[in-house]
Amino acid sequence: MKVDVWPSVLAGRVDAPGSKSDAQRMVACALLAKGTSVIHRFPQADDCEAALRVAQDLGAIITRTGSSIEIKGGFPQAFISGIRNPKDVIDCGESGLSSRMFAAIASLSEEPVSISGVGSLLQRPFDNLIEALEQCGVHVQSDDGCLPLRVHGPMKGGHIHLDASVSSQFLTGLLIALSRASEPSVVEVSNLNSKPYIDLTLSVLSQFGVEIAHEQYRRFHISPKAFKANELTVPGDWSGSSFLLVAGAICADEGLTVDNLKFESAQADEAVLNALRAAEVRFEMGENSVRVWKSEIRAFEFDATDCPDLFPPLVALAAFADGVTVLRGASRLIHKESNRAKTLQQEFAKAGIRIVLRDDEMKIYPAAIRSVLLHSHGDHRIAMAGALLGMGGAHMAIQNASVVAKSFPGFYLLMKSLGARITGA
Repeated sequence: MKVDVWPSVLAGRVDAPGSKSDAQRMVACALLAKGTSVIHRFPQADDCEAALRVAQDLGAIITRTGSSIEIKGGFPQAFISGIRNPKDVIDCGESGLSSRMFAAIASLSEEPVSISGVGSLLQRPFDNLIEALEQCGVHVQSDDGCLPLRVHGPMKGGHIHLDASVSSQFLTGLLIALSRASEPSVVEVSNLNSKPYIDLTLSVLSQFGVEIAHEQYRRFHISPKAFKANELTVPGDWSGSSFLLVAGAICADEGLTVDNLKFESAQADEAVLNALRAAEVRFEMGENSVRVWKSEIRAFEFDATDCPDLFPPLVALAAFADGVTVLRGASRLIHKESNRAKTLQQEFAKAGIRIVLRDDEMKIYPAAIRSVLLHSHGDHRIAMAGALLGMGGAHMAIQNASVVAKSFPGFYLLMKSLGARITGA
């Protein structure tokens, strides 16, 4: 699908999309809980649908009522009892979080389980997670450290060392799965970035009655216990909302309000507010909302090491600044849906925006934006960042624009409701 985006004037009020980071973790914990959990305001994003599909494949009974999901869990007992044929392959789509969580969770089963996916997920490395699972007594087969994986438990627990330099999602999977292992565990962690995502994992676990202590994120102490089914509501997503807020800073003369946002949340991308402050963007915080106005954007510096998903919207913001912006944490972008740092550099260069990469640093040099054809590279956040360039600068034609469905399926229609000039969506 190709979408065309033209310079626009935005205004209005919208709800934040639901957080796929929260939703997928809730599904994983509901799968492990005995009884029925209910998740309200469940997002329709592809990654969330992948999590539901995998949970069902592992024995959960799932019922939908509008935007609410009922999940009757009990894995691994339900899985072993024959609800599912363990020889079948569990498909995680292109969801990095689901693949890493459920690879660990599937290791609780006494039956072998195969985990696969599609697209760029098949090139993402799993070596560090594989090493950690083997320390738990799990036999793992892989395609040279990548998907598909075949895990054969049951996971026992024990003393585990994990290198989390590639992704904090490996630790998320272990924390959830080891909470249902047969033995207590201590996980020694090195090179952990994105600590807020681990706070989010611990927060969701707590909502299912599981508490995990840690020592400065270096050592986690896990005592297995039963998960308690719960009724929860998915909060608004700061990741998706960051694109709405940046769009407002670029295009909303009369203001744009995003509702259903929780402040002091465990979501890493709430840090977008700090970036907006650094860029001297005019905004106000309400009880559960942020209102932002078109601003004279100042060149800024921001460390996105713990919130790498903010790079695409912040690079778009920097394209309209009055000088060179410096973002740090670019090394975190290699193993995303694309090599996101290189993709941003390549695609924004077409529009006249020079990006220089050096070690962990990204410098963005603003310039007059020219109309071009951009390619998403199969990356949902690149497509949305390209749309921001179009709304604020010059006509952008975006190829493979439908990839936004991975995290924000209603993005183009929502932007159109705010006044964006978009065709093809």
